[in-house]
Formats: sequence, C-alpha cells, structure tokens
Amino acid sequence: MRTYIFFLLASLPATLLAQREQHGGPERHNRFFQNRQYTLGGGLELNIPVGDFDRVWARNFIGFGADFTYPMRRLPFDAGFGFSYAVMGKKNASANVQTATQGLQSAELTVKSKLYSYMGRLRLRPFSGRISPYAEGLLGLRQFTTTSNVDLENSALADLSERRANAWTGCYGWALGTLVTFGAKSQLYAQGRVEKLWGGRVSYVDSGSISIASNGEVNYGTLSSATDMLTIRLGIGVKF
Repeated sequence: MRTYIFFLLASLPATLLAQREQHGGPERHNRFFQNRQYTLGGGLELNIPVGDFDRVWARNFIGFGADFTYPMRRLPFDAGFGFSYAVMGKKNASANVQTATQGLQSAELTVKSKLYSYMGRLRLRPFSGRISPYAEGLLGLRQFTTTSNVDLENSALADLSERRANAWTGCYGWALGTLVTFGAKSQLYAQGRVEKLWGGRVSYVDSGSISIASNGEVNYGTLSSATDMLTIRLGIGVKF
C-alpha cells in the first residue's frame, strides 16, 4: 500500500499539470483566484501526543510529512492528500540467527516501531500572494506498525525482514499554516503549520519494552490508548 501511495504522490502532479495546460487551468475559470496554483511540499515534523496518548506514551517523536494540493474551480479551496512517517522508537542488538541455507549466522537485528499517516485534506486558502495563510480540515487513517530487520554479516545472504505488529485507526482534525514564497517570481516556498488530530483507540508496541535475545528472539509489550496528537511542521515546497 505504501508503494502505491509513493507512486501516486510522484505521478499525480504531472498528470494534473497536463490537464491544467489542456483546459486552461483555474485561471481560465475564475480570474479572482487566478494566482492559485498546485502545491507539493514536505518537511520535518515534531509530533506531540496529547490527552490519553500523552499519559500512556509520554514522549514526543520526530518524523517527516509531505502533501500535495490542487485548486478547486471558482472557490478559494484546495483539495489534496498528505503522507507522514515517524519512528516512535527502535532497538538493535547483535544476535545469532538461524538461516535456511547457511545455518547459524551472526547478524545485527533492528526492531523499529513506526507511525504512518494517510490524510485527505480540504484547504481554505483565500489569499494567493507571496504570503498565503490557510486553514485545513483533515480526515484519514493512521498505521502503527513494528518490524524487525536482520542485517546478516555474510553479505551474500539476503537480509531478513518481518512485521511483528500492525494496527490501524481512523483520525480527523484541523491544521493552520502559512506558505511564504521566497521571491516575487519564485515558485519555491517555505511552510510552517500546526496540526491537531483526534485518533481512535489502538494497541501499539511499547518500544521501551523491546528485548532482543542472543538467539534473535524478539519480545515486547504493548500499550493501548487514544491517539490524539499535535504536530508542528517546518518545510519547503514548490508551486506549479
């Protein structure tokens, strides 16, 4: 699913740009919003659990987010979607792993807990000048997943990956942000945004409880909570 999302994120802007050239773009349909353009941006995120999530998880974590939007005809709204990724915690250790063809092999085993977000958005952006503030409504899904990866010292053997836990939950919320174009004729912009999401209750791996035995056996505990979170992002992007 993540491969499909990455492919869609890469190919959709080119497809929509071709349609825009063919049909004259938003400018042809509404002169008042003639400077509104497609946007594609991303940046670093600080994720701050709040409420029940903060009481149970009790620590912030860093991630990366990206989004794509396109202007709606005759209205001061942009529609689009976003994707974000964050590592909630990880642990690694040396271990002896049994392989099917080479027997017992020395390896580095890494267990990583990750959070993926897949978010649709409707953005109110009434001003399209050099400084362009906006407000968004958000609706989407979150995926809490934990995987282990075995990096074998014998490079002739393929590394081994395994998903240890996986859970999904829905979420919704809002965001406030501003796009600041670098210059009068520039298509590049800086972006700052604050996002608040309310997420459903879900069980996820407690990264602090992960233990790795010398034989490669992985053990961990789980936590359960609602997943409300505040996210602050600073990044850059391009208009086209």
